[in-house]
Amino acid sequence: MTKKGFCLHLVSLLAAPWRSAARLLAAAAFAATAFAPLEASALALTKGPFLQGLGPAGVTIKVELDHPAAVSVRLEGEGGPREVASPEVKRFHAVRVEGLTSASVYRYRVIAPGAESDEGRFTTAPDPQKATPPFRFIVYGDSRSDHAAHAAVVRSIEAVPSDFLIHTGDMVATGSNDLQWRTFFGIERALLRDRCVFASVGNHELTPPDPSGKLAFLQYFAGSAEGGGEVFTLYSSFRWSNTRFFLLNAMDTWTGDDRRWLAEELSRSADEAGITHRIAVLHHGPFSSGPHGNNAKIRAAGALELLRRAGVGLVLSGHDHAYERGESDGLKYIVTGGAGAPLYARKRVSGETRVFESVHHFVEVSVDGEAVSTTARRASGGVLDQCGFRGLGGWDCGDEASGRVAVMGVSAPAHQASACGCELPGAGSGEGEGGFLGAIGVAAGLWAAVRRGRRSAVCGTFGCESSREA
Repeated sequence: MTKKGFCLHLVSLLAAPWRSAARLLAAAAFAATAFAPLEASALALTKGPFLQGLGPAGVTIKVELDHPAAVSVRLEGEGGPREVASPEVKRFHAVRVEGLTSASVYRYRVIAPGAESDEGRFTTAPDPQKATPPFRFIVYGDSRSDHAAHAAVVRSIEAVPSDFLIHTGDMVATGSNDLQWRTFFGIERALLRDRCVFASVGNHELTPPDPSGKLAFLQYFAGSAEGGGEVFTLYSSFRWSNTRFFLLNAMDTWTGDDRRWLAEELSRSADEAGITHRIAVLHHGPFSSGPHGNNAKIRAAGALELLRRAGVGLVLSGHDHAYERGESDGLKYIVTGGAGAPLYARKRVSGETRVFESVHHFVEVSVDGEAVSTTARRASGGVLDQCGFRGLGGWDCGDEASGRVAVMGVSAPAHQASACGCELPGAGSGEGEGGFLGAIGVAAGLWAAVRRGRRSAVCGTFGCESSREA
C-alpha cells in the first residue's frame, strides 16, 4: 500500500462517526496491519486466502498478493496430501481443487515465494446422491461503513459453528474502492479462510456507469457452477443437502435475463430429487418495513408469484439496516442488514411484520429434514428472535401462537456494537516495527489532529493530499 493510500484510509477511519474508543482501536488495527506484511517479507497476501465454490467434490481457494507471483495450494485430508499450482505470475489467484471427498475435513495453506498463509480448514458439502444430512448456515448483510461494528458481528459469528455463510450484499460502501475491500477481507480474514461465503450483490458493490465495482465483486464472489467452477453472472444457484439456494441480483430491472433465468431454475428445481426446501437470497427484498421498503421492481415483474408457485419457503434479504422477520401470503422472509452499516429505524407499520429490531446482528439457520429453525443473535450478545417452520408451512414460534407481534428497538442507538471491546483485526499481532502498540501511538496522534480539524497536517505527515471518502 502506498503512503498516500494508507493516510487517506486511516483518516477516513478516524473521522468516522463511531464512539471514541472503537474509532481509535479500528484505526490502530488498520495501521498495525497495513505495512506489517511488507516489512515481514518481500511478498504479502493482501486479501485472503478465502473459500469459494465449495461443493461435495471441490473448492476454489482465492488469494490476492501485493505484487505478481505464482502460488500453490497445499492440501491435506481424505486421499492424502496434494499440491495444486497456479503458475501464472499475477496478483490475484483463484485455485480450483477438484477430486475431494464429500462431507470431509481438509486443511490447506497458500504458498508463495517468501510468503505462506495461516492454515485454513474446511469441510466439503455432502453428496446429495448419498445423503441429505442436517446442516447449519449463517446469514448476515450490510457490513459496510462501520468497521468496528462489522468486526463485532464477525467475532460473534466465529463463535457459532456453521457449514457455510450467506451474505445478503453491501459488503463495502463502494465496490470500486480497493482499500475498502482490503478492510473487509482484513476483518473477515479468519472467518472466510475457514468458511465459504455465498454472496448476493448489493447496490453498493455496483458503481454504474463504471463497471469496476461489478468486476471486483465477480472476481471475489462469482457464482458456483453446477459440477464445479464459477459462473460470472450476478445470479446463480447452489445446492446443500436437501436445499436449493437461489442468489439473485435485486438491483436488476427484472425484465430480462435475470427473470428468465430464475423462472428456468425454479422449474428445474421442481424435478430435482431430494429437494425439500427452496430459499431465495437477494439484497433488496420484496418485503421490508424499513426506510427502503418493498422492492417495487421485483413485485412489478411478477417475481413473487414465481417464487410462490415454485415452492420457495424463505426469502433472505438485507438493504434495510435492521432485523425483520415476517410473512406475506405464505411467503416467509427475513431481512438481515445489521452487520455493520448505520442502523435504520422502522418506517412503516405492516401486517406482514412479526418481529423488527434495529440492532447489529446475524442469523443462524438450521435445517433438519422438513424442519427449519432460525435464531437471530445480537452482536452484543443474546438472542433477539427464535422461530421455525416445516416445509411450506407458516412461521411457528411460541409468542406468535397467541397472535402477539414483537416490534423492538425501533429507536436503538446507532453503532451500539462499536463499544464491543472485541479484538479487531491486527490486535495483538506484534508484527511489523512497533506492532499494535506502535500503531496505537500513530492512530492517537492522527485522531487528535483530525479532531482539531488539521486534516492537511495529518496528510502532510505522510506526504499525501487531504481527501474525505464519500
